Amino acid sequence: MLGERRQHLRYRPVSAIEAVLHWQEGTEKYRASTLLHILSPGGCSLILDHPPPVNSAVALELHLGHEAPSLWPTCLTGRTKIGDSWLLSLSFQPLSAEQQAALLSALNSAAFHPDSALVAPAHSKHWRVDQWAAYLTVQRLPVMARSKAAFAALEAAQDDTAISPRAFADLANRDPFFCLSLLREAEGRRTSRLGHETTTPLAAVLQMGETGVRDLLMSSPESDEMNQGLIACESRAVLAGRLAAAWSSARADVSPDELVMAALLAEIGELMLWHFAPDLPQAALDSLASGASRRTSQAQELSCGFKFKDLTVKCAEIWNLPVILVQLIRGTDSARANIARICINTARHLAAGFDNPALPDDIADIKQLIPNGSLPWLTSCLVGLPEEIRQELVEKAAKLLEQND
Repeated sequence: MLGERRQHLRYRPVSAIEAVLHWQEGTEKYRASTLLHILSPGGCSLILDHPPPVNSAVALELHLGHEAPSLWPTCLTGRTKIGDSWLLSLSFQPLSAEQQAALLSALNSAAFHPDSALVAPAHSKHWRVDQWAAYLTVQRLPVMARSKAAFAALEAAQDDTAISPRAFADLANRDPFFCLSLLREAEGRRTSRLGHETTTPLAAVLQMGETGVRDLLMSSPESDEMNQGLIACESRAVLAGRLAAAWSSARADVSPDELVMAALLAEIGELMLWHFAPDLPQAALDSLASGASRRTSQAQELSCGFKFKDLTVKCAEIWNLPVILVQLIRGTDSARANIARICINTARHLAAGFDNPALPDDIADIKQLIPNGSLPWLTSCLVGLPEEIRQELVEKAAKLLEQND
């Protein structure tokens, strides 16, 4: 297996490298010549005018090093239309020892240089959901700088004792970027013999082991904690996850950690925009503040041409995140998905101010989904809320429930 140091990096050829894509549709065989755009230990990306169908078997004829061109087994994992062409993402299937050696040698040579971007952002002003998803899903995910600091403190406190898996999972529950990185890494390593998807941070940690989690965390780039928009978005995500953990405890949920992860990752599209293209979410905020838009989703569509939630769902699909998490994030009509949605909405409304008029509706809505939770208890989960505002919130939510009876 290729070294962990290279696992998350993409590389761009210094000069053009030709490749030929082979596929079959029914009894017909096709081939198309193209240029390699990005190469990584896990796969590659290229652009074609006429791509193969999504479910077709694909092989890549590629020449690396001094050996003759060989066929590299690949799987077509994504295709996105960009202009008149198609961006294809190919994942390498098990490679021979010779191919692994050739790949590692090429990436370490002067023929390639690290490049985190797949498509030139200069054209991004024309992009919509599909183009942004194609761009963002090939970027190297950062982590919050405080996650590395917290891990260092854990190591120092533990001396030679192993850090518990739960401690790692708690770190992930406080950092959406790290949580997503853990999930993607664990799912990438999961074998079909496991029989189930990785849907919680703890499961991801147990699957990867302490060394794997440590290497992933410490090798990840850090997000800019001076970016106030990013910090605000990240704080809402963490708060939504905490609300999901608290409220689901009164429901005897089949897997509370899944609800926590869904709430934590539900705004990952916006969070990634704040990191990689902050002008977009800032424009949406400006539209909302100016009064040009009355709702957050309306401001996003007006300023950027798409809703950030649609971007989150599209990215989740491209990453092949576990089906249950995608359903919870998308908001499939179920009690669990509705709880996750209310947690996200409540976190956003709390961030706008304790006097936000939507908060009583949030409490009334969550009460209907969690009848075992009393209104005082449900509002007590809103940490930091002054007692007088909490009592007022309980009274307003109670009136709303009476009106709906």
